[in-house]
Amino acid sequence: MVNKMNFNKILKILKDYREDFNNILNRFIHTSNGIHMRTSDRSSYEKDIIELKDFINDILGKNKYVYEIEKAYIDGLNNFLRSPSYRSVEQIISIIDALITRIQRNKDIVKKKEKKISKRINEENVFIIHGKDEARWREIKDIIKDDFNLKPIILSEQPDTGATIIEKFEKYAKSCSCAIAIFTPDDEVISDNVKYLQARPNVIYEIGWFCGKLGRDKVILLLKEGTTIFSDFGGIIQKRFKEKIIEKVNEIRKDLEQMNIIKR
Repeated sequence: MVNKMNFNKILKILKDYREDFNNILNRFIHTSNGIHMRTSDRSSYEKDIIELKDFINDILGKNKYVYEIEKAYIDGLNNFLRSPSYRSVEQIISIIDALITRIQRNKDIVKKKEKKISKRINEENVFIIHGKDEARWREIKDIIKDDFNLKPIILSEQPDTGATIIEKFEKYAKSCSCAIAIFTPDDEVISDNVKYLQARPNVIYEIGWFCGKLGRDKVILLLKEGTTIFSDFGGIIQKRFKEKIIEKVNEIRKDLEQMNIIKR
């Protein structure tokens, strides 16, 4: 059982996260396409989701609350804007409320998680986040392997071992030193003459995870000319290519050298 000081601190941290999400919810904006999260809140929302999940895992170990938060988050991106829905943020707040209530009723559920030696990040592992253009993600895979002598990690090529998609992603992502995301016009849709990035539901989560865990300077976005991008991806290294990624191979090499992933 945690002592009173730790118990109160745990509750305060959970309540602080709840307040953060409530504030984000109150700042949702109404447009002709519905109600949406403010662009300026997107980065902090992604960061809070990652931190909250880690915190809950730290105090409870394996639990259902993290899974429910992940599901609400992913389901909330299931719209043509791929923007977190109002309902999904409400659900996450409700999950936090349920956890707070349970801890208040039974302090014994809060157990110190056994310390485990974390797997050392393999500097050779580079995670590839991709959209629909298979030719382009296969191209960057070959470049990483053949030109840079690094190991590309493609989630779909890794064994499932009975894990959920989020568990599988985090398992392999934790071993990577950086991430490279590829987007092309094939990842876009047009609504009311406005282009929107139509990424896979997990793509935004994956980019946010790496930004939160390793920092924005360890993420590279490769965009084919003509592809628009979310404004909240500002601050992430971006490279635009005309037809093939090989056009930017020297620039990518310099970025990886700057990250100390490959030697100068």
